[in-house]
Amino acid sequence: MKTLFLEAPYEKKIKLDSKLIDYLKNNKFQRLGLFASIQFMDQLEQVKELLKDFTLITTKVPRTMHESQLLGCNTYALNVEEVDCYLYIGDGNFHPLALVLGQKDNKELKEVICNDPRGEMKILTVAGIKTSLKKYRGSLMKFFTSKNIGVIITIKPGQEQFRPSLALENKYPDKKFYYFIDNNISFNQLENFPFIDTWVNTACPRIGFDDQEMFRRGVINLTDAMIAEKLLTQESYLNQG
Repeated sequence: MKTLFLEAPYEKKIKLDSKLIDYLKNNKFQRLGLFASIQFMDQLEQVKELLKDFTLITTKVPRTMHESQLLGCNTYALNVEEVDCYLYIGDGNFHPLALVLGQKDNKELKEVICNDPRGEMKILTVAGIKTSLKKYRGSLMKFFTSKNIGVIITIKPGQEQFRPSLALENKYPDKKFYYFIDNNISFNQLENFPFIDTWVNTACPRIGFDDQEMFRRGVINLTDAMIAEKLLTQESYLNQG
């Protein structure tokens, strides 16, 4: 089936919260990591002009079309140099939460400031995802003691990672890995495999965080499975509280 993807830009003018500039200056945030979702990209130059008193740090995230574009699933490859905080232009929490989760290896969390296009500011913190982080850490710990690991593979273009997942067998020769391949992940089917101790997700990495409650035996993402010991022993906000 041929697929055509079209960008749908936001038609109204993006506004900045009247308190945003003062908040940035009062907290001495000078270097801003600037991101936006796809529908707001065409107005980002105007936003930059409104923020001309600050140093704006931008990057092109893998699998995106534009500089500063953010995908909600990009929690591992932001590639942003040192910033004082992140500023996200857009609505909703799904995309900017990727900026929070992408810092889980860090000892200190940089604030993620969101500016809704209508001109409303909010700040995302670890507190909002603390329950998910605790469950995720529990899944990491369980992964170490598990013998039978279920590896979830999707055949969706851009998400399929069957070959990379085979590295798990070399990394953990004492574990037995079973591969479950499908186009869509059916959470209600997981209980049909009671011999699985823990799951490893190779599809969208947000499944490993946002859908923890759907996996009774726990789930971690492939990238974290490869460095599980490091994540559990290093000083980071994943291990706080």
